[in-house]
Amino acid sequence: MAVGIARSSGAESRRQADRRGEGSMKIVVVGATGNVGARIVDAALAAGHQVVAYVRRPEAMVPRKGLTVAQGDAVDVGALAAAAAGADAVIVSITGSTKDATFMQRTLPQVIEAVKLAKAGRLVLVSAFGAGDTAELASGFARLIYRTVLGTFFGDKAASDSLLMRSGVDYTIVYPVNLKAAPALPAASVKRLEHVGKVPGLPTLPFENVATALVEIAGDKSLSGARVLVTTPKGWKPA
Repeated sequence: MAVGIARSSGAESRRQADRRGEGSMKIVVVGATGNVGARIVDAALAAGHQVVAYVRRPEAMVPRKGLTVAQGDAVDVGALAAAAAGADAVIVSITGSTKDATFMQRTLPQVIEAVKLAKAGRLVLVSAFGAGDTAELASGFARLIYRTVLGTFFGDKAASDSLLMRSGVDYTIVYPVNLKAAPALPAASVKRLEHVGKVPGLPTLPFENVATALVEIAGDKSLSGARVLVTTPKGWKPA
């Protein structure tokens, strides 16, 4: 298991891509020890990608073929830029306390700066369904929860989502519905927000499904600049 990654030149990045093989990506996972992040690592490795787990505690990661572990904090621009050099995608799956009104707004600017310095590929941000204007697609009961119990949390998510859209980096923002630890469903629904008319009830998706969807989203160039809902197969209605 390697801790840290040396910076790569553009030519070296291309050579790395050639060695990975057609269809294989270098994916950096920020927040790789979390409920979603750990499963993103699993899904990406299972799909044959080269994965960099960017974590504060490297000892928490189990060494595996195709996995490199880089130590650092999300706000450490230099360390994250080094880890992201030559990356095709950087998936950011971090979150603060539900009572912290500014965690993502404090953290995401440094992540964006690191991605720019690294000249990495797309930044895939894990947000949450119910943040910002996505709440308008929710059921009445869900909106009540989002705007009261989770109002502070979702306000921070919405502000950081807007920040990313104005940043100038290539991005996709992903809005998973409620998540839980449970056996994976056969599939999840991945829909661009403009194609969604309603998310009825309170759909809940297993962590593994959203992780698999995030790896697929990272490899889907058509989702560049998109905002995407990830929900259960019946957890949405078309616009």
